[in-house]
Amino acid sequence: MSSFEDIRPYEDAEVTNVVGRLLRDAELLRFLSKWQAPGVHRYLPWPVEKFVAHRLGRQLHGVNSIKGIQEIVAQAVQRLLKETATSFRCEGIEKLDQDESYLFISNHRDIAGDSMLLNYALHRSDYETARIAVGDNLIQRPFATDLMKLNKSFFIKRSGKDKRSVYKALAHASEYIQNSLREGSSIWIAQSEGRAKDGIDRTDPAVIKMLTLHDRKRDFAEHIASLKIVPMSLAYEFDPCDEMKARELTSIAQTGEYQKTEGEDLLSLARGLAGFKGNIILRLGDVLDTSFSTAEDVALEVDRQVLANLKLFPISYWALSQIKEDQYQSIWDQVRDQATTGDPAAYESRQQDCDVAYRAQWLKTYANPVVNKFSMS
Repeated sequence: MSSFEDIRPYEDAEVTNVVGRLLRDAELLRFLSKWQAPGVHRYLPWPVEKFVAHRLGRQLHGVNSIKGIQEIVAQAVQRLLKETATSFRCEGIEKLDQDESYLFISNHRDIAGDSMLLNYALHRSDYETARIAVGDNLIQRPFATDLMKLNKSFFIKRSGKDKRSVYKALAHASEYIQNSLREGSSIWIAQSEGRAKDGIDRTDPAVIKMLTLHDRKRDFAEHIASLKIVPMSLAYEFDPCDEMKARELTSIAQTGEYQKTEGEDLLSLARGLAGFKGNIILRLGDVLDTSFSTAEDVALEVDRQVLANLKLFPISYWALSQIKEDQYQSIWDQVRDQATTGDPAAYESRQQDCDVAYRAQWLKTYANPVVNKFSMS
């Protein structure tokens, strides 16, 4: 038995049983039905759920391997991009060696979309897809756990009872990541815990420290080089969860806290996938070498590459121009001559869909990528 039973993705031998379990999962069928046909499901729940179960069964019929699951996911992503994106482009993938495994450290804007788009780009360029690091905060529903583990996700447990148990869990995840890389499986991990809901992409040195917890007596520079870290920048023109993020950030700014409702993460995941995203650009940086002596040095280099490669869309410049606070106006004065502000009427219309109480934070969420990039340059 594997020593990583508690965190690893599913393997080929488990696929058939898990797929069968999912097709019988009433909660999953109800979730999918409400997502795909909310109006009809309200009045005719049973027929809609029966139809969804039948269609899902047809899609998964005969699938008995993780590779088979990945093929279905790739087809679904292709359809999703056609329905929810104007374009999707990946740059820098040609720098990767198909015989190597990499640790992609990514900015994090969407719960499922970020890793999904990397794996889609890898798949269509004939590279092996990456295993996906997921926080245990997303273990909310059995069907969600099954779906993630079928899609090559593994869990990083951060919610231990005390510091000792958390440290042990993180060291366990570090060992799993290093073993995966040695075995030829690439890894995707976010640059910090949770999404950058405010649009400010920064690498948490704690993530870098976690990666080196296993075999921590090894020379640090050699350790980092052996991981073959590739910084990854992903930019969405529009954020389907922009109002949800603005609401949460407004609450934190005003009260110091925000209480998530039950199932909110799953709602964010679904909205992020199904909502309109406009143009999407994913850029891969250069593999980190042996010139780093601390986790903080590594984090700074990941930040440098993520921000250098980050695409800034016109809506971000427009949002920046609308904020009258000194910090934002100072950056706007520096960039206004090179800024393209696109179609203000379209952005104003989108902003009108956000509750007036959250609009100030909504603007900052779009403007902050510009502020962050130029503040770090």
